[in-house]
Amino acid sequence: MDTTPSVSRRGVLAGTAAAAAIATTNTEAQETGRRNPIIGHAIATIGVPDVAVAQAMYEKAIGLSEVNKGTVSEQVAASWGAPAMQGRPWAMMRCESGDRTFRIRIVEVDPVPGYKAMGTWGLNAIEMISKDIYEVNERVLSAGFEVIGEPRPLSEAYASVHAMQMKGPGEEVFYFASDMTGQNEFGLITANSLVDRIFNAVVGTPNIKASRAFYNNVLGMSLGDLMEFKVRVVADALDYSRDRAIAMGSARGTRHGSGIEFDAYPVEFSGPRPRAKGQLPPGVSMMSLATNDFDAIDVSFMAPPKVLYGGGRAASFVGPAGEWVELIEQELT
Repeated sequence: MDTTPSVSRRGVLAGTAAAAAIATTNTEAQETGRRNPIIGHAIATIGVPDVAVAQAMYEKAIGLSEVNKGTVSEQVAASWGAPAMQGRPWAMMRCESGDRTFRIRIVEVDPVPGYKAMGTWGLNAIEMISKDIYEVNERVLSAGFEVIGEPRPLSEAYASVHAMQMKGPGEEVFYFASDMTGQNEFGLITANSLVDRIFNAVVGTPNIKASRAFYNNVLGMSLGDLMEFKVRVVADALDYSRDRAIAMGSARGTRHGSGIEFDAYPVEFSGPRPRAKGQLPPGVSMMSLATNDFDAIDVSFMAPPKVLYGGGRAASFVGPAGEWVELIEQELT
């Protein structure tokens, strides 16, 4: 008899985003025997056809405000391993709370024919904390976003946390979660504005064992438990049966609410993310992780680390599932 929980993507928060938001006593989390050098999320980069249009939508929908903007320099494009990004416009946005640990960077990429959200390996979604997702739902609809998961409680057993999902103009997907009763069974981070910073980034992977091993052994991140769930949004995106369960797990940085979720995509229904030549991938393009021990991380960077953003060094690499990751050197905060 199948005893695997059957849940929508909203319900998956109970098993994975929750695990990313709270500490674990899992002994596997410390198997590397060294200090975790990853602090947490610094920037989520989304690739869209028109930066100005997307910027206006995000300002209206979730209260993001511009920090600065410009065009991608030759040095940054080389660091990303995406030379065709040079000269393309970008806008750096911050949450209404004024949180200084996290930014959303909107960059221009060419549309990729046939690309659809949630259907390929790599970064598929960004998950942010909210004070009230029902108000968020009204605002994102009025701003022109597509709601792909209407707000609702996770389940009867976990009624305090409510969640929803939306899709943006570049096929980027955002999830929002709120503690609506104050019980907060999962120890979610606190929202200091209607929508506040990220607490989870979702990676679709063809080999969840390899993805977890990489983030634990190479990046030194702590691991959460490996679980199985039936995930409707992934099943629908990949066109396989909703009755099929997939493995899911998480890795975490040292800052509270700094998770990466791994969804094991069935390889017979999925494949690598297409992208325009020399550009970042469309949708959720890249996640930037802050580290206070840059030299402890041994990966194959696109280009040698350099000071790019006026602070510490930065460099980019492609992870085992095809996800684009940027490391940014920061002091521990």
